[in-house]
Amino acid sequence: MTSSNDWFTKDCDGREIVKTYSYSNKLNIDGVHFNNDRQIKEHEKIFGMTETEIYKEFGLTFTEKKIRINGKPSYKIESDHDAMLWLIKKGFVNYNKGKETWNYQALEEGWENGWTPNVDSVIKEKKDLGHVYFFKSANSHKIGRSCKNNIQNRVRSQCPDELLAVSPPREDYKLLEKKLHKMFAKKRVARYEIFNDLTDDEVQKIKKMLGNKIAVKVKLRGEK
Repeated sequence: MTSSNDWFTKDCDGREIVKTYSYSNKLNIDGVHFNNDRQIKEHEKIFGMTETEIYKEFGLTFTEKKIRINGKPSYKIESDHDAMLWLIKKGFVNYNKGKETWNYQALEEGWENGWTPNVDSVIKEKKDLGHVYFFKSANSHKIGRSCKNNIQNRVRSQCPDELLAVSPPREDYKLLEKKLHKMFAKKRVARYEIFNDLTDDEVQKIKKMLGNKIAVKVKLRGEK
């Protein structure tokens, strides 16, 4: 293990100060030897490896930034092609239909790979995202909701005449649907999600609350 003597020295007045440059013929950090011809960088201290060894093991490179923190240089971690391949192979980065997803918990906690949690890891729940949709069918309107993965099938299966709005994915989509149902309760048909006799102003207000957009493209039946 690294002792405090590895990081501190004394100035000419005998005060203890942090070492910034090599201070002996060789410095040993957790079994890794550093020669005295250059400064030991903070990330090398953290990893207990030289930059070359860090790259070989993890595929990470470090670029010094212009900003200094407490007088010390700061670095940006960069991943090149080889590093990204390593992250994908280890399961830390996944691709689904072109969308890139990082397993930040695995990286932060130092898992062996992206699918094998540490013994003491508490798996974080994935966010439950969904949409609220608004469409017109015959002389009625419907305000409903669906989870993100099923929104297209959910809307298409109901054969709407005109899709008016679909909210962007959000965690509170269930609460938003409930709020809209409550706001227009007087126009609601029994306990269904159907609303009759909505005015143009009310239709525009609902669309505005859903972001004034159709956030997910839904191919309705009969459309080419």
